[in-house]
Amino acid sequence: MKKTILVIISTAFIFSNAYSQITKGNWLVGGTGSFASQLEKLNAVDVNGLKITLSPDIGYFLVDKFAVGAMPSFAYNKNKYNGGTSFTQQISIGPFLRYYFLRPEKTINIFVESTYQYSVISGSSGSSQYQNSFIFSAGTVVYFNSSVGLELTANYEIYNNPRAIASAKTFSLGIGFQIHLKKEK
Repeated sequence: MKKTILVIISTAFIFSNAYSQITKGNWLVGGTGSFASQLEKLNAVDVNGLKITLSPDIGYFLVDKFAVGAMPSFAYNKNKYNGGTSFTQQISIGPFLRYYFLRPEKTINIFVESTYQYSVISGSSGSSQYQNSFIFSAGTVVYFNSSVGLELTANYEIYNNPRAIASAKTFSLGIGFQIHLKKEK
């Protein structure tokens, strides 16, 4: 896995003329996949969990280097507690804000992102629960050309599920692609 990522990043340097379309009026479309291990407190019981998430997104650059958009997410959770195991699926939707720090001409850029997600969680018991999440991400993007970039992110999620008296803080790593669509002149 490390060799694959290293090859992809090295290939990006070959395209030294690559730059991004992170300027006002452009669109971004793409998504990420992430893997997380979490420790959760659920009704005063410690729960160890594994979470795999796929998050497509679409955004619009309101000004240079600053995009807003929508991000649905689909997650699969496996939780172990007091000798038992449970499985849940999670569907989420919410807005995101993203800011790039470096100039658009750079082959590599750094960004931060903040996302709010409203989620519906269904488990093996057939009941549904709802929760609110805030996700803070920081990452780097390597552009292959003016439109396509590979992203690597570190994510920190805080969620609260008042009905189940549950809250958690989760750290995850993500990898994804973004396609920047240039505006028509």
